[in-house]
Amino acid sequence: MQNKLAPKAATHRWYRGILFMLLWIAVWVLAQLMEYTAHASVWFPASGLTYAALLIIGSSAILPILLCAVIVTFVTCIQYGLPLDLPQVIQAGLLFGAAHILPYWLSVQLFIWIARIGRLSTPGLIIVYIINTGVASLCTTLLVIYSLVFSNMMQPSEISQTWLAFWIGDYAGVLILAPLFAALLSQQINNKRFLLKSYLSPNQTKPSEFYYCKLMLVTLLVIFTTILNQSTQQQESAFVIFLLVLPHMWIACTESALFNMLSLTFSCMIIALFVNVLGLNEYVLIYQFAIIIVAANALFGVAVPALMADNEKLQAIITTDALTQAASRQHFMQQAERAVNRSLTDNAPLSLIMFDMDNFKKVNDTFGHSAGDRALQNVCRVAQLSLRPTDLLGRFGGDEFVALLPESTIKDAQHIAQRILTSVNEAEIAPGHPIHCSFGIAQLRSDQNFTELFNLADAALYKAKQKGRNTIVNAEHSNAA
Repeated sequence: MQNKLAPKAATHRWYRGILFMLLWIAVWVLAQLMEYTAHASVWFPASGLTYAALLIIGSSAILPILLCAVIVTFVTCIQYGLPLDLPQVIQAGLLFGAAHILPYWLSVQLFIWIARIGRLSTPGLIIVYIINTGVASLCTTLLVIYSLVFSNMMQPSEISQTWLAFWIGDYAGVLILAPLFAALLSQQINNKRFLLKSYLSPNQTKPSEFYYCKLMLVTLLVIFTTILNQSTQQQESAFVIFLLVLPHMWIACTESALFNMLSLTFSCMIIALFVNVLGLNEYVLIYQFAIIIVAANALFGVAVPALMADNEKLQAIITTDALTQAASRQHFMQQAERAVNRSLTDNAPLSLIMFDMDNFKKVNDTFGHSAGDRALQNVCRVAQLSLRPTDLLGRFGGDEFVALLPESTIKDAQHIAQRILTSVNEAEIAPGHPIHCSFGIAQLRSDQNFTELFNLADAALYKAKQKGRNTIVNAEHSNAA
């Protein structure tokens, strides 16, 4: 059976490799359409695809990229009429491919290693990605340029005029398109080296209602800037393109990561289109740097949903007791202080119920701590069902719980405590062992603060224990006694 499946798997890999090569060559052709001088495009999408393939597929992508490098070198020689024979073209293509792949491969290894350490959140990884790809694209630029010079495809005198635009074009291609290509490849590859989704919020499959209005705003801004630049022929007018940061930050904060990256791709394409159509090659570096700045800012927008989710998790950890899901002691105290202040200001009643489980230690000793934990969870669940939406239940530690009852008199607290007591007695809190609770209740007086109210309820709870447990003691009656 395995022998029959092996040829099919090999055929599938070859088929997938050919499709990848066609995709790589297609995005390289797209860069040629946006080329404003020899070996320099407004941006270079092929670099983004290379980085994404090395990130998701790994070393299996190296051979297809090398073959693509040889093919595009052959096309370039024909395009520029370079006098190289076939062996020289193959050599030049392999040199170009190696120079193009090596820095990106090293960059990917470093990025994956940093990600696997697990010490950086999504925003931290985005900063690493921006810096890492910038350095990698610069190294790629220098290696590729010198490989072109070595292969007699470029004159040494052209290096100083080409390297900066070459670098920014490669950097824009990686910065903007690598995440998009990585998402595309992740859908097609089963054995992924890097799980992109684990660093993003859940992707939306549809844009928001105003997404296309946002793209229209981006388009109008690019058209306005490029036409203004052409009509004035002044360098200062080209800097208006940096205003693209504003609509793209709007998109980044209101759309999913997918549509954020699609909008960046759209912006780069229309910038490249209008720069070529309107003949703004003299100002192309300004537009290239604008693309980089806009993309870097928008990438941080990808982290916004993840940051919000992290903040919500952190907030839940701070405010919620992990075992019972009641309010944590710290959160309960903060809310109680505010409620007491409001009650005193508004002259409104407020009461407190304090209760704990009778003979809880026997449950732990007899059935183990896991059974004790389940008993605590069950008591908390039963108590929550007896409370109102405006009430707050907190766990103060061990088996001790406190319920804050705004707009409640001592009689209201008595009824609620009785409901909890009856529900606990009727419920199967700890199978095989009856569980009961003792309650102390108190109402806030105008001359008290929360600490004094708490102490009154605590003293009433102590009286309930003395009276034989499984009962409710009113602090007022307790003091009267």
